[in-house]
Amino acid sequence: MVEAGTLEKGDAHVVITNADKREIAVKSKLERIYGDAIRKTVDEMTSHIVGKIYVEDMGALDWVIRARIEAAIRKFRGEEQ
Repeated sequence: MVEAGTLEKGDAHVVITNADKREIAVKSKLERIYGDAIRKTVDEMTSHIVGKIYVEDMGALDWVIRARIEAAIRKFRGEEQ
């Protein structure tokens, strides 16, 4: 399991765990407004990952969500930061 980000206001917390199939779960404070856009971003950025991807958005801007996902992917691959 790898993590990136925090649960602070304006941030996003991303967790990626090993799994037999790809699974995405998104929870957002602004679900009704941005839920679909966040899911699309997560799906696009993690299309090559087989595992469970969980994103909890605390009102983060798109670039913050993307940065947290990228950091989690790098950790998942074992890359240095």
